[in-house]
Amino acid sequence: MIFSAEDALRAMADLPIVEPESFVRHHLVVIAPHPDDESLGCGGLIAGCRAADLPVTIVIVSDGAGSHPGSQLFPGPKLAELRRGEAVEAAHRLGVPAEAVHFLDLPDRAVPFHGTEANQAADRVAGLCAGADVVAVSWRHDPHIDHKASFILARDAVRRVPGAGLWEYPIWGLTLPPQTSLDSPPVAGVRVRIDPYLEAKRRAIAAHASQTTDLIGDDPDGFRLTPDMLARFEAPEIFLGPVT
Repeated sequence: MIFSAEDALRAMADLPIVEPESFVRHHLVVIAPHPDDESLGCGGLIAGCRAADLPVTIVIVSDGAGSHPGSQLFPGPKLAELRRGEAVEAAHRLGVPAEAVHFLDLPDRAVPFHGTEANQAADRVAGLCAGADVVAVSWRHDPHIDHKASFILARDAVRRVPGAGLWEYPIWGLTLPPQTSLDSPPVAGVRVRIDPYLEAKRRAIAAHASQTTDLIGDDPDGFRLTPDMLARFEAPEIFLGPVT
């Protein structure tokens, strides 16, 4: 079915509101294309699940080393190490222990869609999804190649896990031009109420200082989450699915 981004976003705004603990009943797995996507797209759900004493596993797909390619102070390996530490701290602020945060360390801006490396990653993710009822990954229409590849990886992994349902959360898809054509099933899913967990989500996002502050000051063209961008993630969190 072909429809526009405007139609999709309008439909998302009308999805029913649910509580975190009524959406996830057993175990949540969040698959994030980059360190920070887990906090932006799912921070409230993660915090809500932990408040309900539900287990949460976070899988970071790429190493995050591509956000500031012009930095001399933070070349690729150093930036990847920094972003790994930020992701662990963000998870801690949401109530997730470090041992439940896993890194696939695939190349930022070049996460593979297919081939040996992609298959090995899907195998690893499938193992981490054992026992999960909800697996959340970036929306297939997010306009970033790593987000699209992460969806494919997650879909391949979840097909190997009985009882797991795959759901998509939009990040940069929320910014698509209104008339963008999308080839996809009709929008269905839920919005998760995050009001009680919004402050925890804000703290988690702030832990990604390399993305939200001028910590890396020697790359003026590097990525930076602006206040306008961040404001989009204070609303109820959107989960589309389950993917069939």
